[in-house]
Amino acid sequence: MATQQPNLSTDIFAALEPISSLAPDQRQQLIEQSTREELGAGVTLFYEGEADQQAIYLLNGSLELSSKNSAVVRLLHSNSADARQPIANDKPRRFSAVTATPSEIIRIDKELLDTFLTWGQISAPEEEVVMCEQGIITVNKGQWLNTMIKSPTFRNLPPANIEALLDRLEPIMVQAGDVVIRQGDTGDYFYMIDSGVAMVARNPDDDEDSIEIAELNQGNTFGEAALISNNPRNATVSMMSDGVLLRLSKQDFIELLKQPNLEWYDFPKAQEKVADSAAHWVDVRLPTEFQRGHLPGAINIPMRDLHKQAHALDNSVSYICYCETGRRSSAAAFVLKHYGLHAGVLQDGLKNIDPDQLAQ
Repeated sequence: MATQQPNLSTDIFAALEPISSLAPDQRQQLIEQSTREELGAGVTLFYEGEADQQAIYLLNGSLELSSKNSAVVRLLHSNSADARQPIANDKPRRFSAVTATPSEIIRIDKELLDTFLTWGQISAPEEEVVMCEQGIITVNKGQWLNTMIKSPTFRNLPPANIEALLDRLEPIMVQAGDVVIRQGDTGDYFYMIDSGVAMVARNPDDDEDSIEIAELNQGNTFGEAALISNNPRNATVSMMSDGVLLRLSKQDFIELLKQPNLEWYDFPKAQEKVADSAAHWVDVRLPTEFQRGHLPGAINIPMRDLHKQAHALDNSVSYICYCETGRRSSAAAFVLKHYGLHAGVLQDGLKNIDPDQLAQ
């Protein structure tokens, strides 16, 4: 029987690929949404042919990997280099996995992991000086990224729009006692707290007494409900301390939540363009992911390096970006288009491609 162990260490995740590429606080967020299990011998983790959405890592013990098409049973030990990678991570699964000894594993949602990898590879200066209405502020946009991914609103943002979001967020200085939004007003901005503490209060009967319903701290967001619904503000938010808020206008907020105009290719169409030398594959995953299997002829430019390497690409040809799901590659294609290159995206990435078609 499996025993769930909720407490995980960031040191464990730092040894796993491609999770090791994430910043420590991003790994901590991923830990909070992952599960470690203790398993006895003889427990099946998954069957050959399954198309589940989990990335599973072996922490301790050993597993047997078997296939109906082969009499060979492969043994995977927790202290091996292969155990740093997700176990038989193809979709659908090419092997069945059964614990050979008592073992410990971690289960992570693949889509969640890919979201964190996408955000983790967006390029942002750690610090820069910007002007705001109240004067000069030193801001850390790299920290903004780590803060924004905590918000479900931003996590659903089209990846190609993340860098545009960083550019359009406007920092403002606030003081204790300032009313940021007032119940009943029309929504005009979305806010995120960069520093400081705010209080949310609601007046249910439009009388003089308001009810304090929540305290907001660094990383918390507010104001999106009125922008999405076009209804008046349903609460008042005021500052309890001095601080800095990041705000986004309603127009930018609505615009950035929409998918940008990108060219998407299904695999047969993309293959045809590459075969005709009309396009080149660009694998935007990390080198460790690329080495496990990539499309033949692909060049590997991790998304975090695109700004540095885009100038060296030939603007007379087209590029089709891909990753595991299409999430990172859509952001990458948007970056390449910014540099005047013709770039498209492989729809759904490698998710539905037969692993036998990949090179190593």
